[in-house]
Amino acid sequence: MPRFQTLFLLPLLSLPALLPQALRAGDDVQSPAAAALPARPDMAAIEQAWAAGDFVFVRQGLKRHAEETGTPLAQYRYGRVLLEGRGGPADPAAAQGWLEQAVAQNHADAAVLLARLYLSGVPGGPQRDPARAAELLKGAAARGRSEAQYYLGLLHRAGEGAAQSDGDAFTWFLAAAEAGHAGAQFELSRAYSRGLGTAPDGQEALRWLQEAAAAGHAEAQFYLAYALDSGQGAAQDRGQALDWLRRAAEGGFAQAQLALGRKYLKGDGAEANPSEALRWLGTAAAGGSAAAAAELGAALRGRHGVAADPVRAWGLLTQAAEAGLAEAAFAMAGMREAGEGGPPDLKQAVALFRQAAEMGSEAAVLHLGALAGAGRLDGLMAPHRAVPWALAAARAGDAAAQGWLEGQAGAGLRPAQTALGLLISAREDLTEAGADRAAGLFLAAAEGGDTEAQHQLGLLHIKGQGVAQDYVQAHKWLNIAAAGGHAKALEMRAVADDLMTPEQLAEAQAAARVFFEQAAPPEHVLQDAGASQ
Repeated sequence: MPRFQTLFLLPLLSLPALLPQALRAGDDVQSPAAAALPARPDMAAIEQAWAAGDFVFVRQGLKRHAEETGTPLAQYRYGRVLLEGRGGPADPAAAQGWLEQAVAQNHADAAVLLARLYLSGVPGGPQRDPARAAELLKGAAARGRSEAQYYLGLLHRAGEGAAQSDGDAFTWFLAAAEAGHAGAQFELSRAYSRGLGTAPDGQEALRWLQEAAAAGHAEAQFYLAYALDSGQGAAQDRGQALDWLRRAAEGGFAQAQLALGRKYLKGDGAEANPSEALRWLGTAAAGGSAAAAAELGAALRGRHGVAADPVRAWGLLTQAAEAGLAEAAFAMAGMREAGEGGPPDLKQAVALFRQAAEMGSEAAVLHLGALAGAGRLDGLMAPHRAVPWALAAARAGDAAAQGWLEGQAGAGLRPAQTALGLLISAREDLTEAGADRAAGLFLAAAEGGDTEAQHQLGLLHIKGQGVAQDYVQAHKWLNIAAAGGHAKALEMRAVADDLMTPEQLAEAQAAARVFFEQAAPPEHVLQDAGASQ
């Protein structure tokens, strides 16, 4: 979703500064029908009600002004009150109507707010219409409204409602930034940094980032803190970086809250402070940051000087895992394996390690491989399921995992034979004897129906590594692997085709047909029928 969709409602500004004498002059203009009603409150009374927090009075008073005086400022202010739900339910449809009336009288601020409404797709409001928004913003931008210039720049950059043009976006961002718009200053910094619509200029990028940060733009403060902390884009100053990071965190920017919590947790760029770490990580997690929930949950396992709280840790890690963070699922698995917060439960731990592995956790894959090497997965699942994990662990130097693969391959487990063949053939110091052994493992697994072994055996016959160079045998095994769904084997079979005579192709195809006629179901299919998952 474009960033501007989330920016359509800013807090209502102070009324006294936005209700000039021109509107107050309309207080004395009443229709004959209105004369019979209670007196319309004057704007001074509405301003006092606003200051006192009496938005019901404000809403009713602005309604009278919008209906009875018809001034565009009254229509705009009443539309905004309706949009924000001040003094009564939010009513985007009615707000749209009043804003349209104000726009018809050339009220620039109403045009900007109405454009934002068209960009937001807020329930109960008009359908999202970037083209209409761009039309409204162009007029207001031309009249010098920096907010309109900013949003018009966003539309040009995204190519929504306006032609995609980094150059036009840069022009509008520059105009708004020079008028003091903090959001435009931040976007201008990004444009200079990335060379969007202008030549890259690190000094200008830093200057506008500093301007936006000084104006209170929390995201700019966060990135300025990063630049100062890392020394990338600015002279390194970790003390100033911490100050800007605190400002961004206090401004509600979740990434800054997470980063600040981590700094206090680990003593990186700040003195370690567990209570401050818990405060900021907790704030970010409460705001929906899955990364903060994972970090806080891990800390509450009794890390970094934080008192252990297994119940709270489990809840936070669950929140993060449900959001898709593999490290959270891995931490939960570790809790169940170690018996944190309850008795050890290896079965549940393994299920969680598998979940983390499926989510992309390399640590989970290696740990599962280590469990396989230690024999702790025996009885929990069919051995062939543990082969990929054991192979990964063996590649990382786990001797026990490699020993487990050796044992399973010796027992005739086809996936283990393939895995061990891959492990041996990938060694930098591969000897002729090693190449011969790898080829033998691939052959045994290939004859048993393992498609990866068939693919590897085809490659070996093309190279003449561990076996005789034989394009007929290469094509046969690549053809068999391709028929089993191995995409790379299909590609390599086409390469082999180009190296062979028609007679050789016919011989290879005949050999493949013989294999299929004699083939038995792959061993792991038979195992799955009776093994625990």
